Amino acid sequence: MWLSFFFFAGLIIAAGTQLTKNAERISSAAGLSSTWAGALLLPLATSLPELVTSRRAAIIDAPDLAGGNIYGSILFNLVLIALIDLVQGRGPLTARRKRSLVVTAVFSITILTISILGILLSLPYSLGWVGFDTVLILLVYLVGGGMIMSMEGRRPRNNSVLVSKGSFSASGKNEVHRGILYFSLAAAVIVFAGTNLTDSADMIAQQTGLNRTLVGSIFIAVSTSLPELVTTMTAVRLGFVEMAVANVFGANFVNIVVFFFTDLFYRRGPLFMDLDPQNSIIAVMAVILTLVALISLVYPFRRQFLRMGLPSFLIIAGYLLTFVFLYYRN
Repeated sequence: MWLSFFFFAGLIIAAGTQLTKNAERISSAAGLSSTWAGALLLPLATSLPELVTSRRAAIIDAPDLAGGNIYGSILFNLVLIALIDLVQGRGPLTARRKRSLVVTAVFSITILTISILGILLSLPYSLGWVGFDTVLILLVYLVGGGMIMSMEGRRPRNNSVLVSKGSFSASGKNEVHRGILYFSLAAAVIVFAGTNLTDSADMIAQQTGLNRTLVGSIFIAVSTSLPELVTTMTAVRLGFVEMAVANVFGANFVNIVVFFFTDLFYRRGPLFMDLDPQNSIIAVMAVILTLVALISLVYPFRRQFLRMGLPSFLIIAGYLLTFVFLYYRN
């Protein structure tokens, strides 16, 4: 049980890393801006594990595994803000006060709030079997994604990759094709591993007596979020702090939309109606910590201890306290 869980988690980490590298390769060859790539393209790649595992959870009638996975991944990703603060060196995270980062964070908070209301109100309204609240989440995501795209535009053209008329050179086309091929192969591995990872996690929940929300938010969430960890830390090491921060906010923005696709496969009715209210505890903490992260970027906290500012310690403390609370409520 545990051996199979860690085996499939390892496959997701390896494939997720390749997924991310090739998404970066595609965005670079296509001339996308670093923040656009960090906020929209890379999160689509790194959030595929969450999508696959949550889809499987819906199919096996384990909605709390899906909820715990999605919300737990969001919280884990926010801890990466603290790691960025630690790794980037001295000085506050001034990053990067770009409007697109603020917009991404604000839209993340908006759809997180919609999901919280969906759980607490448990409204029966739906389109077919899909809850109206998850459809609303998708619509807000599309509006937010469109705003980010319009604000970011494209990178300055690189003559080594693009020809003067704006079309791809032969080397640029080859790079994109290679990236798409490896991206697709890594995605196939994630679909296979994510399906089996979810089944293993469900068995762990049944045999240990831990509730599915806790198992999903710790075991599955951390496993599926490791591609974000690898991507973010690599970006910081290369000096792309702005892309790293955008990847965190962007990944969370995409992760919440996974609820819509999970709801598509959950045929028993609106997904939020069957989620344990404990999921809302994680979601509320995610809203609070997103606000903390956002404030730390817009108004940098200049005092540091152990190379991190106070907001980073608050994020780490909030993450740990959430799961201690959930464990003792189990």
